[in-house]
Amino acid sequence: MDPETMFGEDLFPSDQPWDVVFDSLWVSYSEFWLTASSDPNDITSVIPDGDSVAGNGKAVGIPTLISAGDIAVALSVWRRPAPDGVGNLLGGSRINAADREVSLVNVEGREPGPILVLPEADEYQVKVWRLPSAGGPEEPERYDIRVWPFSTPK
Repeated sequence: MDPETMFGEDLFPSDQPWDVVFDSLWVSYSEFWLTASSDPNDITSVIPDGDSVAGNGKAVGIPTLISAGDIAVALSVWRRPAPDGVGNLLGGSRINAADREVSLVNVEGREPGPILVLPEADEYQVKVWRLPSAGGPEEPERYDIRVWPFSTPK
């Protein structure tokens, strides 16, 4: 599965992000995380609440509909507040990324996938959408995660 082709050209119809990475990963226990930390304790303490994201400042827990399986993710960074995505908004959270990097991990603590480098800021806003199915039931769930500076350094 090529995650970039899972999203097509309509992901950002009216504006373009500063950067975007595409990833596919195996999830289990109906969740995965966007994290700015390498400490697994920062990740596992963030459990999504039902069909809503949860955050603790170091990680954002994201719920999935499937209990185990492949998903595709578009992770984008914006220099200003990102435009709204399409699909089901799972919510938002703020994250501190002192190293200006975020990545996606699963319960098993997967080998690092793509790392998204962020513009300089003290804190970042994150919003997550679950996109409508791109095809039949065999198609992986798709997630659109948008990150942008919430506060800039003084």
